[in-house]
Amino acid sequence: MTIKRALLSVSDKTGLLDLAKVLAAQNVELIASGGTAKSLEQAGYKVTAVETLSGKGEAFQGRMKTISFEIASSLLYRREDPSDIKQAKDLGISPIDLVVVNLYPFHETLKKNSSFAECIENIDIGGPTLLRAGAKNFRSVTVLCNPEQYGTFIKEFQENKGETSLEFRQKCASQVYTMTAFYDQAIASYLTQSTGESLRYGENPHQKAFVMKDPFQEGLAHAKSLQGKEMSYNNYLDADFALKTLQDVHQWQGTKSLPTAVVVKHNTPCGLAIGETPIRALEKAWKGDEKSSFGGIIALNFPVTEEVAAFFTDKFVEVILAPSFDEKAKEKLKKNCRIMEVKLKSEPAWQVRSIEGGWLVQEADTFDLSNTKVVTKNPVSEDKKRLASFAMLAVKNLKSNAIALARQEGPEFDLMTMGSGQTNRVDCIEKLITSRLTDKGIKDVSEVVLASDAFFPFPDSVQVAAKLGVKCIIQPGGSVKDNDVIAEADKLGISMLFTGRRHFLH
Repeated sequence: MTIKRALLSVSDKTGLLDLAKVLAAQNVELIASGGTAKSLEQAGYKVTAVETLSGKGEAFQGRMKTISFEIASSLLYRREDPSDIKQAKDLGISPIDLVVVNLYPFHETLKKNSSFAECIENIDIGGPTLLRAGAKNFRSVTVLCNPEQYGTFIKEFQENKGETSLEFRQKCASQVYTMTAFYDQAIASYLTQSTGESLRYGENPHQKAFVMKDPFQEGLAHAKSLQGKEMSYNNYLDADFALKTLQDVHQWQGTKSLPTAVVVKHNTPCGLAIGETPIRALEKAWKGDEKSSFGGIIALNFPVTEEVAAFFTDKFVEVILAPSFDEKAKEKLKKNCRIMEVKLKSEPAWQVRSIEGGWLVQEADTFDLSNTKVVTKNPVSEDKKRLASFAMLAVKNLKSNAIALARQEGPEFDLMTMGSGQTNRVDCIEKLITSRLTDKGIKDVSEVVLASDAFFPFPDSVQVAAKLGVKCIIQPGGSVKDNDVIAEADKLGISMLFTGRRHFLH
């Protein structure tokens, strides 16, 4: 759409005059306020003052500038909607086609260790309002929120003879919402810390930390500790792994879920079991790695009763997550043990991780075995397939490269042992799995299933698994060497299933 009117309100004047020159050359009306208007006028450009549109000047020492019904309407009304067009005409609203706004330097104010009052004054209100309004109406409005965009815009504007493409406008809109998300996160973080809602510390005592609670989706962040010390940063990380693993198994079991227990230590599910009774599930999960279970995080899909609480009498655990705790159980559990009531849910959520200078966002890894198939000549029984799917569940939440060995006794399943976090799968089996089986005195693994979170790139993983005595393997498949891997499994008398879905976890 042809750009005829532009609203400019910038705290960072970088590139402003170069942009204004290009716009003025195409007879675009420049609307501006405060310091932006002054800079443009001093450079010789004709400027329409914002108050001409709003009918009112700046107020409250500059806190009120660009927010008004008239300006917001100029950005928001739909240019393609006959009803909106008629109403805009009746109200005397003329369209604004370009918004150029960057925000008060809140981040820079923080870096200067400014006073609380100064930080508050540098929270921009009008800027985000204008940007978000224009971005919502990207079908008709172009929004620029960063001087670095000016060059690309000028090229687009000139090549399209005073217009921008829908694709360009949508890309600019996404940049606006990304920027305001980071901007608001910084403000929320600052105010949260200022109100004393911080965690005791982060991963280490010298690191500050706090938890931000998603107001749109309830989860672990919203759960309250019913007793014990406040949750720490590391407690939350481990508890999150425990809860996600528990939810995976709970969903896999379906409507007739047996008692399930998960033990997590240092972001690693080291114990996982399904038992016919709560105590059986706890005992099997605890024995998955008794050394690591000490000081771990426990997640349960069953209520904690006095009997269940008695299991922990001679054991130290940091946190217990469960649907509920009865009063006698609370009395019996050690007072330094944090206990939290949590709900089990199955809907996936988006995951966000921070990196230097940004966020990584991805869909949650979901579990799907619908494409699983036996790829070897050796068959796999239905019972063994069920165990294989449990083994894949067990390996799903382990840090890559990961291997899990799972076994079954009647309706009960447990993670016999696992290895994770190695740089290759062969080391994972030879150095971790083998030594842990030796420590447990386990010599016969012919009835277990070995699961790998990602494909075997070479037949060597099959060879080391065969040395252990493994007879069944489940893995995603997808390697260029799949045929060689399958051939090696056939040669060694091993059954193998491919799931077609990788569960790599960094």
